[in-house]
Amino acid sequence: MAVVDLSHPVASGMPVYPGDPEVTIVPALSVAEDGVAVARLDLGSHTGTHLDAPAHSVVGGRTVDSIPLGLLTGPARVLRVGPQPAVASEQLGIARIVGGLPAQLPEIVCIATGWDVHFGAPLGRTHPAISIALARELWERGARVLGVETLSPDPTDSADASPAMPVHEFWLGNDGVIVENLTGLAALPDEVEMALLPLRLAAGDGSPIRAVAFVD
Repeated sequence: MAVVDLSHPVASGMPVYPGDPEVTIVPALSVAEDGVAVARLDLGSHTGTHLDAPAHSVVGGRTVDSIPLGLLTGPARVLRVGPQPAVASEQLGIARIVGGLPAQLPEIVCIATGWDVHFGAPLGRTHPAISIALARELWERGARVLGVETLSPDPTDSADASPAMPVHEFWLGNDGVIVENLTGLAALPDEVEMALLPLRLAAGDGSPIRAVAFVD
């Protein structure tokens, strides 16, 4: 069984959502001077490949440390956009899912758009978004963890500090979990086992994760 990494590396200066803390990783101790190497990390809770807990946008919502790990591990379904590639700023509806939506979905569902190739590039901020109709249908069919290869399932507007986030409001408002900035979904089979594990941050609104898929 192969273990496939679905996470972007965390590094100083990496792209972040507009307005989020920049990422800085610097040496705090060194082997030469202190006998051990230790790095100082300065980053936001939504850095790189990460999950949004309901507390991210819901007052009193569930925090990272109270999300059951069983919800973040297990069978996943990869849904693919087609037959034409996704385009910048597109709103992806149900009709754009290749083969249509299965009648029943596992709790973890990821949308493969191929937009991960633009991570850190100018096109990264003009990514396709998920329509609220598609989000509602995914939820109705059993999904509780929604994974995307983009900065957000909602449109990202770097000129607006408070963009509308209907998918966040719906998904997190229903106590679901959103995973953003995945990579490599296109190479996975439609049905796969995944683990999307966050740091155990007390009262956290989100956390970087190491996202992996297990492929036979």
